[in-house]
Amino acid sequence: MAEHTFLLVRSDDLVVLAVRWSGFEIRDQGPSALPLLEATDERATVTLAFPPQAILEQTTASAFHTAGLVHSDSRLAGSGELPFRVAAGTVIESSAQGILGALADGRARLEPASGIEMPWGLDVDPLARTPGASVVSEHTDRPVVAAGSGAVGLWSMRLRASDGSPQDAGLFIRPTFVADSGIPAQGLFQRPPLEGVRSIIVTSSHDISLPRATRLELTALGGSLSAAAKWPSDSWTHDMVLGRDQKVDFTAQGTLWPFGFRAVYQDFTTREFLPVHNPQSLGCVAGLLRKRTLVITLPLLSGTRTPTFPFDEVEILGRQFALDGSAEPPNPHLFIPGGALTPVRFPLRCRAGTTDVECALPLIFVSDTLLGPSPDLLAQWRPHATARIPGTRIDMVGAGGLPGDVLEVHALTFSGAEDGTGHRPDVETFDAVVPALRSLLPGSPHEQAHTLRYAPQLRSLAGRAPHSGRGAVPDVPLLFEAPSGLPVSFTRNADRSGGLVAPRFSADGISRELGPVATSTLPGAPDLEAALLGAFDGATLFGFPLASLIDTAVDPRPGPPAIVQRRVDDAFVTEMRWERLRLKAHSAFQPRATAAPPRLDLFVGGTTAPSGAVEPTTTCALKDFTLVLPPPPAAPLLKLSFDSVTFTQGPCRAPAVSLDGMGIEFAGPLQLLRELQSQLESLIGARGPTTSVSTSGVTVGYEVGIPKAAAGMFLLQNVTGRVRVTVPFVEEPVSVALGLAGREHPFALTVSAFGGGGYADVEIAGTREPKVEMSLEFGAMLAVDFVIARAEVHALGGARFLRHPDGRVELEAFLRIGGSVELLGLVSVSIELRVSLTYLDGPPRLFGRATLVIELDLTLYSETVTVDSGTIELIGGGAPTRHLEEASTPAERSASGFEAWQRYRRAFAP
Repeated sequence: MAEHTFLLVRSDDLVVLAVRWSGFEIRDQGPSALPLLEATDERATVTLAFPPQAILEQTTASAFHTAGLVHSDSRLAGSGELPFRVAAGTVIESSAQGILGALADGRARLEPASGIEMPWGLDVDPLARTPGASVVSEHTDRPVVAAGSGAVGLWSMRLRASDGSPQDAGLFIRPTFVADSGIPAQGLFQRPPLEGVRSIIVTSSHDISLPRATRLELTALGGSLSAAAKWPSDSWTHDMVLGRDQKVDFTAQGTLWPFGFRAVYQDFTTREFLPVHNPQSLGCVAGLLRKRTLVITLPLLSGTRTPTFPFDEVEILGRQFALDGSAEPPNPHLFIPGGALTPVRFPLRCRAGTTDVECALPLIFVSDTLLGPSPDLLAQWRPHATARIPGTRIDMVGAGGLPGDVLEVHALTFSGAEDGTGHRPDVETFDAVVPALRSLLPGSPHEQAHTLRYAPQLRSLAGRAPHSGRGAVPDVPLLFEAPSGLPVSFTRNADRSGGLVAPRFSADGISRELGPVATSTLPGAPDLEAALLGAFDGATLFGFPLASLIDTAVDPRPGPPAIVQRRVDDAFVTEMRWERLRLKAHSAFQPRATAAPPRLDLFVGGTTAPSGAVEPTTTCALKDFTLVLPPPPAAPLLKLSFDSVTFTQGPCRAPAVSLDGMGIEFAGPLQLLRELQSQLESLIGARGPTTSVSTSGVTVGYEVGIPKAAAGMFLLQNVTGRVRVTVPFVEEPVSVALGLAGREHPFALTVSAFGGGGYADVEIAGTREPKVEMSLEFGAMLAVDFVIARAEVHALGGARFLRHPDGRVELEAFLRIGGSVELLGLVSVSIELRVSLTYLDGPPRLFGRATLVIELDLTLYSETVTVDSGTIELIGGGAPTRHLEEASTPAERSASGFEAWQRYRRAFAP
């Protein structure tokens, strides 16, 4: 007959069921006048539908202090069905007693296709544990009345295996997924039990093993279940009575990424009597109390050092960490304890050799069922991956604490890497102070930590094979990289790099042999010359661009300077070496004609004194070079050559510069000064230099006097020759100056019957325009003396040339014509006309000025009259412009006359 569904209700013991059958035929009425059902099919079944057997409730982490907030939200589960197979020929009375009696005590067996939603969100299918056994039901077919009291027991259906017992139903349950999202957390309440876990239960039950059930009972008020499962990485225990959870435990085993500490995540829920703190009364609520805990089962990890992880041992300083007040993980197999916004910072101790570093860092729990964190979770964790620590010296390579491997670390950014068998801890970047740079450049940016990372060659070693232990030296060209560059500049501290040379570059790598280095300048670079120009921009050698002087066409090819540390006893000594660096011609810097090519030898470091102590020493020598003025390709006029210029500095001694084998050569039109040249060289060779030291630099020079020197038809007298080399400590080039006499003390110059004087100064400072200042004055003077009267007339002319270092030129020509007459020593009259023209370039301008001075000196009266045209701009400013001198006031003129009268009176004083 067709299937029909009927409601089966018995109020005495609360039987509320829906029933339907198939494979039955209705027969005549029985003794009770009710129709009879006869199973006429071998597949005849009776299906019972039950009301909801489970209730989902929110949990809490504490007691209640406000009575109005003790009511948690809840949800009912869906209804479920149990199909029973009935043997053919079975006759069932169509009553509650008849139907229930036909299904009890093993008369019918439960079909595998059954499903009851208990606990909430999971449909469970009861199965017998023993192969060949079946699932049967134990229940009464009529109400059970207690003797004496007349109380009627609640009807229940207890499912068990056919070989089960009252203590153990002998069942497996096969869960299927219904829903994983119940009630969101709100107010004082947390999420309900098994949130995020149901899918794990279903998957593990399907792939690994089924949970065991020792009790499975159904009633109209809800079901009771005692089930447990233990999988390799997870476990689940669930106890519920009459539809309400009593105890729900879930654990997940895994590791804390990236270090690998073994840990167990525990999510335990129990029903307890929770106090309600109400001002009017004190009560209790039978609520669900939830505790979430992370238990560390392996807190100490040894042998963790790899080429990119500098710690031999890592320990988590704690065994249990409560997670109740933190965000709940959406996936208990993979989460950041505490959540991405406010993660739990686990206290850690990391040991590198004998050095302990303590820090706190969020970690990621990764279940044993997973290989590692997901990219999305890693993106949430990375902002917390850096641990700030006090500056600590750490051997970052693990090769026995070699100099250069030990850095002062201020921050470590951790990560994890796959090594083929799982994940291992790794240091992605670290902030460190490079001791070698801080030692050479104290008080500079090198006092602050810079971000470094391990070089790719070390990372490839770490990923290819296990680290061979402390003392192994990885054979790689670079140890570390500096993504943002390490600024290395001696331009403002040239005394720390030998004075003569001021390296300046951005180091993007750290090598054990070279220290901080611009990797583009390593000898293997394809275009080394271009690399040097780019890397050493702003660096200087003797004032010239450093990169332009380095000869890259030699074998072996030149390398960058080495800034490294070496161990002396128990101390580290910083050294900077750049030895036998071949140089080439550039601008005014030229090799000597008969000598080896120019070269540089630099050593900054420490030498062992007789006492055994290490004393700081600096030596920088620039050898076999010539300074030519003007620079090629112009024809040279002046050459200053040196066998060597050496800068030295030692302990308790001021910096010093020595000049060896200095030569002066006048060329071209100045060859007529050969005698002056030879006298200068002989006097300089016979006399020692003068040296002056200041906070801004060292100056060494020679100053000699030459009484007389012939130059063709010229005769020079009272010539003072000066040679000066200045090595600045500030950001200025090394300068070389040559001078003959000076503006205050000019030399005397005689040409036949004419006389005059002048001076000359030349200064070369690297690639700057040379400073050249010269002044010459020629003229004639005629004087007569008739005893009672004397007179003289003169006519002088000259020129002054000044070329500034910035290229500006001043040219001044002047003419002085005048004479004087003196009678009996009582009256004198003099008159002089001075005319000058001054030319300035950039833009071209020409100024003129004429001054007439008349002096009258009588016995009782003296007066000077000056007529000045002022400065007149003749060219460059449009129409000629006259700049008048400021006129004197009557008071000033009166004061001047009174001062002249006093001078006259003093002249005749007895």
